[in-house]
Amino acid sequence: MLSGFDLNHLFLFPFRDQESRKHFLIGCLLCLASFIIPIFPWLLVSGYSAILIRQVLQGETSHLVPWGNWEALLKDGAKLFGIRLIYSSPLILLMIPIFLLSFAFPLFPAFAQNGDSHNLGTFFLVYIMAMVGLFILIMPLSLAVGLIVPAAEIHVIAKDNFSAGFQVKEWWAIFKKNWGGFVVAMAILYGVMMVMSFGMQIMMFTLVLMCLLPLFLPAVAMYYTIVQYVAFAQAYKEGQDQLALEAGNR
Repeated sequence: MLSGFDLNHLFLFPFRDQESRKHFLIGCLLCLASFIIPIFPWLLVSGYSAILIRQVLQGETSHLVPWGNWEALLKDGAKLFGIRLIYSSPLILLMIPIFLLSFAFPLFPAFAQNGDSHNLGTFFLVYIMAMVGLFILIMPLSLAVGLIVPAAEIHVIAKDNFSAGFQVKEWWAIFKKNWGGFVVAMAILYGVMMVMSFGMQIMMFTLVLMCLLPLFLPAVAMYYTIVQYVAFAQAYKEGQDQLALEAGNR
């Protein structure tokens, strides 16, 4: 147990039994399809995560269930995707200049060879300052998005209403009541990502294992997605329960 999280269950519930592994494999196939068909398969996987969120909010032990009711999965997935996209839009807008600058920098020396070499040093200095400044803005913003936005996402599923994601006062009260749980959930997921990244690096050491990467990456995406939402749903529920307890004691 770690701050209310049963790590053994959290990490292993997708592989508990043969049925769970079968449902997990279907999710992996959808993640694989998302590399070919944009967005649509990913919405289904996100919608499936909403089932796991509801299990946690209802006090059930999280477990994988048969895939079905694709229309409902698509709707729930669109809600989660939409909320994250909207709240992440400032971060996305800040990332655009980084991509543009990264694209322009290799081209500038070519212009310098045509008589503009005296501007190369100035451009390089401006480039470094701009990149550092953008990273200084992006790092805390990305941390906030990763830590706080899940509360809005879980609130959408809890209320079964997309607009609930913008009822900041409601979900913020839940987040604030158990912000430590959200921090622990984020730390757990960071650890999971580090282990997965290490595994991918090992696979790239040999040609045989490298050939398995196209199969490994969908499994990583599916696993991380469902573990992520279960962890944050547990943090959300604990905050919700604490609020309800306080209200009952008044």
